[in-house]
Amino acid sequence: MEAPKLRGMFRNVRTKPRSFVFKSRHLSDDPPQWSERKRRIESEVAKERGEKVPEQNMDSSIRFRKGGSVRKAARKANIRVILIGVVLLWITWKMMVWAETTEFGKMLEFIRDNG
Repeated sequence: MEAPKLRGMFRNVRTKPRSFVFKSRHLSDDPPQWSERKRRIESEVAKERGEKVPEQNMDSSIRFRKGGSVRKAARKANIRVILIGVVLLWITWKMMVWAETTEFGKMLEFIRDNG
């Protein structure tokens, strides 16, 4: 039986936290990408040997895209950023006009002149 490890005063001996490894009963041990890779390699080896490879094992050269959805989303995001920038500039301009037309503007002029 192993003695328990106590934490030292200077903590130079680190203890590992408790852990466990979960093994699923329902899923296979091989990840799906490995089985796909194995199928592709077997079809390549069969091609090199001159054997006929079934059509379902052949990789398709067709690539499907979502109609430029990435481009559309980027364009909408850019338009949104420009719109927010325009609104912020307009608010800043309104604040400057307000500051010049009120007593606060007169105080700013006094500070600038006597500064």
